Parts: sequence; C-alpha cells; structure tokens
Amino acid sequence: MRGKTSAILFASLALSLAVPSRGFAQGKIRVAIWEFENHAGAQYWYSNQLGPAARNQIDNEFSENKLLSAKFSVVERDKLNLVLKEQGLATAGAVDPATAAKVGKILGVKYVVMGGIDKFNVDVTKAAVGPFNVGGHMVQSFATISLRFVDTTTAERVLSVAADGDVKSGGGFLKGSSLSRDTEWGIASETIQKASRAVVEKLAGGDYLERVLAAAAPAGGVEGKIIKVEGTRAWINLGSLAGIKVGDKFNVFNVGDALIDPDTGAKLGADEKQTGNGAVVEVQGKFAVISFTGAAKAKDTIRKQ
Repeated sequence: MRGKTSAILFASLALSLAVPSRGFAQGKIRVAIWEFENHAGAQYWYSNQLGPAARNQIDNEFSENKLLSAKFSVVERDKLNLVLKEQGLATAGAVDPATAAKVGKILGVKYVVMGGIDKFNVDVTKAAVGPFNVGGHMVQSFATISLRFVDTTTAERVLSVAADGDVKSGGGFLKGSSLSRDTEWGIASETIQKASRAVVEKLAGGDYLERVLAAAAPAGGVEGKIIKVEGTRAWINLGSLAGIKVGDKFNVFNVGDALIDPDTGAKLGADEKQTGNGAVVEVQGKFAVISFTGAAKAKDTIRKQ
C-alpha cells in the first residue's frame, strides 16, 4: 500500500512538472473545433472524407492528451452544428476568421480551432516477378495538417502550427490488380490520424501551448467566467484546482465587443464595465461560489482582486 501511494505521488509530481509554469491560475479555456478543410485537391475518391477524419482525430487528441485536456474544454460538436444551422452556415467548408469568431462568441468560447489538410499524396508502386506474374506493391502516403487558434474577441489568429504524418506498407498482389477501396481508405485514414496526432503533440510541446495560454490570460492574473447566478450568489468556473480558496475576492465585469481601429485594423481593446464584486464562500475542485454585491449574470467575466 505504501509503495502504491508513493507511485501515485510521484506520478502527480511528474505531471505537475510537465505542465508549463505560469504566473497565474486559470480555469479551463473553452474552445470549439471547426471542420477541417481539404486544401490538397480532390483526386481521390475519398478526398471529401479527409477533412472530417482530421477534425474527428484532432477532437479525440484534445481529450486524450493530458496537457491539453487539463487546459481546454471542447464544446460538443452538436452544439457547434446547432449554432451554425441557426446562423445559416454550412457545417463544413471554407469560412473566414470573422465568421468563426462570431459563432465562437455565441458559443461562449475563447478560441475557435480551425485548420486544414495542406498536403496529401499516395504513391503505389507495383512490380511483377517471375513467370506467374506474381509481384508485390509498396504504398507510401504523406499528409501535412495545420491548425490555428482564432480569438473570438478579436478574430485574430493567435497561433498556427503544422505537422506531417506518413505511412509505408507493402504486400503481394496478382499482376493487374489494384488496392481495394477498404485498403485505400485504411491507408489514407491512418495517414491522417498520424498527421493529426503529430500536430497536437507539437501544439502541446515547446512554447506553442504557452503562447496560447498567455494570449488567453488577463493582464492582472486570475480570470474566469460566471456559470450561473441565483440571487446574490454566483457560480464561477474556477475552483481549488485553479488555486481558488474561500475568502478570495473577485470583481465582476461585463465585457463588450472588441474595438478595432478602422484604418489599421489594430486591436484597441474592448468596452468593459465593472458591475459588481464579491468573495468566495464555497469551493469545489472545478468551480466555486461567490457572494456578490452589484450586478452579475452568466458569462460575465470575473477577475481576482
């Protein structure tokens, strides 16, 4: 039992060291993952399936990667599709960052994760051997996938990252035969899977994740959102896992749309108004309750004093 406890403590310590060090506590950042576009052409019968396959794999990787799952909360796909339908937009295909930011703001997310398949190619080499025309084939496939984070407040691209994936396989065949459709799609989907995993691993490594988190962080320190309000009590999306404790004081802000310079396009900030303040009276792991004075409503921003 003692050895098991030590192992758990060691694993916890290792995970804490793996997470990028930050000067502030921060709740999970809400993101929406858009359908990925295929920029590599439509020469394959399954070309229109490559984008959805990439999007699905990226979604899975956000959940399975420990660093990303600890930092991001991904909006369910059906919620995104519902908003797209309400806005008269297609669930797939090209979309400009401004439109993505608008949809993201409706969903209450900080970032919309967009991306595409920039390169995709499959080469099949065949050769017959011997008098019975029996030979073999070698299949080599390659894909490059890129993703970018779009800030829903400013419609600006915060980060762009790309990575590659490839698959090599071979086997016997009778001369003149070709790969089955199942085999073709199996190789293609495996390539997309590898490229998707590679781009997520790249995002979680180096300084990419740190840059995304820093861009989402308030200048003054701890920031979160109000989940719901009942009377003078407000539930916030920060808890003990974010370092919150009973007695911590917060200000409540209503943040408006971003202000953009019409000549330069530069972000000048956003209209915001402090509407109340309060102190934490209850704390759970992922949320807390504040008792406040003034005004507060769901989705308002809270900042630690």
